[in-house]
Amino acid sequence: MKHRAVERTTSLLVILSNPPTTSGLRTLQRVELARKTLGYTSVATANVFSIPTYRTGGVSAVGASETGWLAARPGLSDALSVADAVVLAYGCHEPSGTARQHFRDQLSWLAAEIENHGVSTWMVAGRPRHPSRWHRHTHAAYPDLPFAEALVQVLLPVGGIKGA
Repeated sequence: MKHRAVERTTSLLVILSNPPTTSGLRTLQRVELARKTLGYTSVATANVFSIPTYRTGGVSAVGASETGWLAARPGLSDALSVADAVVLAYGCHEPSGTARQHFRDQLSWLAAEIENHGVSTWMVAGRPRHPSRWHRHTHAAYPDLPFAEALVQVLLPVGGIKGA
């Protein structure tokens, strides 16, 4: 009788800003590319803010109340509990107005959760760039490389969570 090697399932979590109002297909394709680049067997997404907006700039308006921020926490915590690693990809710009402080509080909470779960953390060139911005960054940094090859160069581990 032959013994089959058991492949260990490893899970990557990509933490985004908030749910889209569109299909989010391009973002999900980039998330899948991150999974392949880092060598994980599965990938999931979670959001730092729970209310959908057409653009992340809309978070400034609907994020003035802490409701959407607090509502995102159980999903984030659950996702982190099964993840082996995290890619921070919620974007580089803070919301404005009252939402800015809620965003900062959320990132502080998230940093503690990531530390509590002991998962490794990755970002594109040390910043939490949204996947929709990865190609722009890789093209500027490595104009002669195809996107997938350039992503390998910039999707790097970081020592901890960083804000905007």
